[in-house]
Amino acid sequence: MPYPRAYLYMFGVIAVIVVGFWPSYFAVAGNVPWQFHAHGVAASCWVALVTAQSWTAHRKPQLPLHRAVGMASLFLFPFLIAGLAAITTVQAKNWIEGEPLHLLYGPGFMIGTMVAMAAYVTVYYRALKYRRKVWVHAGYMLSTPLILFESPFSRAAAFVFPPFMVKGPADFPHVMASIEWSCAIELAIIAIIWWRVGERARPFLVTAGFIAVEMLAMGFASRFDLLKQFDTFIGHVPAMTIVLMGFAIGAATSWAGWQAGKRPVAHIPGAVQPA
Repeated sequence: MPYPRAYLYMFGVIAVIVVGFWPSYFAVAGNVPWQFHAHGVAASCWVALVTAQSWTAHRKPQLPLHRAVGMASLFLFPFLIAGLAAITTVQAKNWIEGEPLHLLYGPGFMIGTMVAMAAYVTVYYRALKYRRKVWVHAGYMLSTPLILFESPFSRAAAFVFPPFMVKGPADFPHVMASIEWSCAIELAIIAIIWWRVGERARPFLVTAGFIAVEMLAMGFASRFDLLKQFDTFIGHVPAMTIVLMGFAIGAATSWAGWQAGKRPVAHIPGAVQPA
């Protein structure tokens, strides 16, 4: 089976998530908007699910559990996309209300989140479609935590590295710098995987493409008036409308991916076909 020690990487991802989001989410969970919970709970469950899949895939007695966890992902994925959609409503609201950081980078944050949603939809669909090809399926599933890994990692880096620390509005450019460097580290991780396993790491290259687009979107989106207008438009749409749209996209992805990965029905010469 591919990537036998991937569960160790996943434990590292979990640790970074806890450290990175501790001050802004876990430590103040009772005082954050509901959209944070929609995203935080769904994303945390997703990371736990991928960890469980990685662990059980390499232990034959637990292969039935591996398949059961995989089936559970079909039902969790719509909530994952809905949670990301919920975050865009908060980002747009902060932009409209002139919150200082979002006034500087708001459209970039929103477009970056939307690129992440598109990445998840693409990668998970392909993970389902190629679920019978273990290297391809494993690569796509294991690449999903990288899509938003920059978010907790950039926050965690701000606690440790002075160039990324934010002590006031004058330091807001450090936020974007930490995000861009975190994305660069994600690309470096993918390059290492490619160096180790070669062509079998192609699923990670799909994710790398989205990460590169996310870097550009977050870095330059705030310079375009059209994206500023789009951010304002999103901010005036009822939040539940955006969330339900995200849920519908996630549900459609689960259904389409599952259908695409079904075994083709064999045609038996001479057999009577149903009317």
